[in-house]
Amino acid sequence: MGCGLAHVGTSTMPFQVGALVEGGHRRAGEAGLFGLFQVGALALSMIFISRWVDRLPPRTVALSGCSLVVLANVGLFVAHAFPLQMLFAIAAGLGYGFVFAATVASAAARAEPDRIYAIANGGALLIVVGVMTTLPSAQARFGTLGVFVALAALPVVCAPFMLGFDAGCRPQNIHLTAWRIPGAAGLLFAWAAFSAGTGALYAFSERIGSSIHLRPTQIAVVLSSGVFVGVIGTGLAALMGSKVNRPRALVLGLLGSGLACLLLGFATSLTLFAAGVCVYWVFYMFLYSYLLGTAAVLDPTGRVGTLGGGLERLGYACGAGAGGFLSEHASYSSTGLLGFGGCVLGLVVGLPTLLRALQAKRNHFSAARKS
Repeated sequence: MGCGLAHVGTSTMPFQVGALVEGGHRRAGEAGLFGLFQVGALALSMIFISRWVDRLPPRTVALSGCSLVVLANVGLFVAHAFPLQMLFAIAAGLGYGFVFAATVASAAARAEPDRIYAIANGGALLIVVGVMTTLPSAQARFGTLGVFVALAALPVVCAPFMLGFDAGCRPQNIHLTAWRIPGAAGLLFAWAAFSAGTGALYAFSERIGSSIHLRPTQIAVVLSSGVFVGVIGTGLAALMGSKVNRPRALVLGLLGSGLACLLLGFATSLTLFAAGVCVYWVFYMFLYSYLLGTAAVLDPTGRVGTLGGGLERLGYACGAGAGGFLSEHASYSSTGLLGFGGCVLGLVVGLPTLLRALQAKRNHFSAARKS
């Protein structure tokens, strides 16, 4: 529930923007600012709260986030002034960020965090799809801005499930900031590079379909089907968990995501387009679970995972901007190369220091067991 609520804000952004344009009579540029403020607030809130997430009760952080999301979406439903709408966009982003941070921190200290995150991410996909199916009904009942009524109701449903969040253990390296934890810098760089690269491409996946003359219905079916196919990636991560070699899982996830970028960026037919979208979702969800799980191994308080989640959203936003520039001045294939390059950069630059830290941690645990 926490993971689903944390992702629903960004996943339903096209519906929110559409509601503001049609029901709120906003220009496209103003609606774009709404998205920037909400996603930006989400990313920055996670980056800043990562310094204190180990000292705050996850249950309190999650419920505070739920309250902010409810109030912000109610405000967006009733407010008509543009400055107020932007203020509520920031409040909603902060709320989603708090819920995300609490979810990461609560699961980080549990046994086999990879499996927990994989199951949570798979459930989040189903929750997001379920919410999307209710949005037309909310608009039919409450008008075009009824989207925000549905989004305000979701935290009320999710909040009781977050009462079980707790902080778990406190590690010995509690005095270190997230960046200084051994291996964290490599993980965070690989995470941000991967997110920026794939974000540059996937943000324009609908435009790629149009450029190769696919029908709108075909594009819609492929993109929606890709979300369901992503459950395969989370299912594999949930089944494997910590049983699979973690370095191999990370390398496989990055290489598979890079392959998806090439397939999608260089697509010339429906078959290649569908293959690119499906491969993207499978490896994205697989890798995302292991990134969160690896962050939990490095730091069971959730500081590294929270910071990584914030950098991921920030990287996605920056990647989408770079992808837009390349799409306009070059081609979609160049965007695919950028996505592939981001994955390779994370693999070559970020992973070596991370893998050395993981090996050192394994050696330490082995020596401790022998003694």
